[in-house]
Amino acid sequence: MTFTGIKSLASVFLTGCLLFSCQDLTQIDKNPNSPEAVSSNYIMTYVLSNTGKAFFSLGRDGSKIGAAMQYMQAGTNEGAAVINQYAWTQESWDTYYDILRNNQLIYEKGVKENNRLFQGIALTMRALVYGLLTDLYGNIPYSQALNAASGTFFPKYDEQSAVYKGVMTDLKQAVTLLNSLEAKDAVNATSDILYKGDGAKWRKFANSLRLRYALRLADKRAEMSALDVNLQTEFTEAAADAFTSNADDASMLFPGISADNSAAGGPLNSPNPNYLLKPGKPFVDKLIALNDPRLSRWIQPVLRKWDTKVTKETTVAVKNMYGESYSVVYVPATTASADTSLYVGLPIGLPITQAISYNKGNDATAYNNERNPYISFLHERYRKNTDAYVPMNLITYSEVEFILAEAALAGNFGATDAEGHYKKAIRASMEKAGVFTVSYDFEKYYAQTAVAYTAAANKQERIMEQKWLSSWFGIQSWFDWRRTGYPALKAGEVAQYGKALPVRYMYPVPNQDPSYLTNYNAAVERLGATNYIPAGQSKDHPYAKMWVIQGTGKPWN
Repeated sequence: MTFTGIKSLASVFLTGCLLFSCQDLTQIDKNPNSPEAVSSNYIMTYVLSNTGKAFFSLGRDGSKIGAAMQYMQAGTNEGAAVINQYAWTQESWDTYYDILRNNQLIYEKGVKENNRLFQGIALTMRALVYGLLTDLYGNIPYSQALNAASGTFFPKYDEQSAVYKGVMTDLKQAVTLLNSLEAKDAVNATSDILYKGDGAKWRKFANSLRLRYALRLADKRAEMSALDVNLQTEFTEAAADAFTSNADDASMLFPGISADNSAAGGPLNSPNPNYLLKPGKPFVDKLIALNDPRLSRWIQPVLRKWDTKVTKETTVAVKNMYGESYSVVYVPATTASADTSLYVGLPIGLPITQAISYNKGNDATAYNNERNPYISFLHERYRKNTDAYVPMNLITYSEVEFILAEAALAGNFGATDAEGHYKKAIRASMEKAGVFTVSYDFEKYYAQTAVAYTAAANKQERIMEQKWLSSWFGIQSWFDWRRTGYPALKAGEVAQYGKALPVRYMYPVPNQDPSYLTNYNAAVERLGATNYIPAGQSKDHPYAKMWVIQGTGKPWN
């Protein structure tokens, strides 16, 4: 891609208004039609909303990560190769650099006006987006990016270690700025759709991200130390002022008013209800095995259930713990192989013909390929424009508690009480999913041998399994799996490259300009070759290892 000039601010203003209602222009800026005078408040709305949508899309709508972590599978041939076979192709990063270009305007104007809140917000968002980019791709344009105005159209790809150092530096500087706010350092509360101008919450957000990246770099402690980044110091400082409840979450809901500000699965964006994506069987089966109350928040019962206790088709009104009622036809089970569960996930990596007909048994009825009634659908909320339980999460309190639990277990980050943090993390996830809107015995759930921290032989695996469940449709579980190898997920039979799951996104289709190719080829050369890359293929491949996991032996050799 080329790094052209800054996106039209008129377009930014319009998009911001569409996403989250604008105020009287005189309340924010005297002349919003002049690019030089456009308020950072308008641009901030655009940056926050589009960052939220980008994170959401990677986990829910992009489906690559959701499929890799086996939250979902595709039951028809539409996109099934990408989802079920991990046939990943080049992935554009235009959205992220567009966000970064606009975010840079916020930072520059914050410096010019000596507004430390705008500066702190912009540095936090810059760290978040650049951190995501390097997490996805590896080496990326960083130090020379966003400089098209000064003639740098083909920036170099900085080494991943340098990008992570920049991320940690930005976050630390953001915390310093946000710790020294004065009355003059303010933003418009309605433009800050994340925290309403609350600098203390932004500071907690920045510190929580420091925890995320300090742990993500744990296996590269020595290399980061050589770059003057002390991960333990970073972690200890950040842990003292990070998220302490779900009220701190960096999370936004879709307004659901127009296509631009609605969830992709809702009718404003999907005239035909999306039943293509099915919940993955390993995920569903784990929730069933634990009698996990989040199951019925996220997934619907089957429409037709195989059952050994009925002798003829019987329609049953099934009500879940939240009072939602479903009409389910109980069908006499005729084969031992029938999945008789009320909730049925689609197995991982089935050939298309098998995926379409999975669990139909001897039912010869021709159903729409996307609507096999013997497989569960995602909950109806994923086909709405907005829903209270379908947020755009950037980082949550639950994730922070899981980070603290793992750090305490590791013993070299200064954190303590691994079990206490682990338990708080699970409870926070359940609270966010609305489990406690009804009477529920959390202690009984936690006491199960398969949940309790003290009952686990491998405590890191136990932490990561629950973090995986709590990260439903999120993307952090993929980065955690890549770092730890947990949960121990297996590829399906149609996976393109054998038993392994992919570990990175491929760069966008290369621009053929010689300067661009020089930088691109240098970045590809630094990727680690693996046995899953066929002979003669480029290392710009989903199974090439980026620096952060090179030499770790994880998630696979």
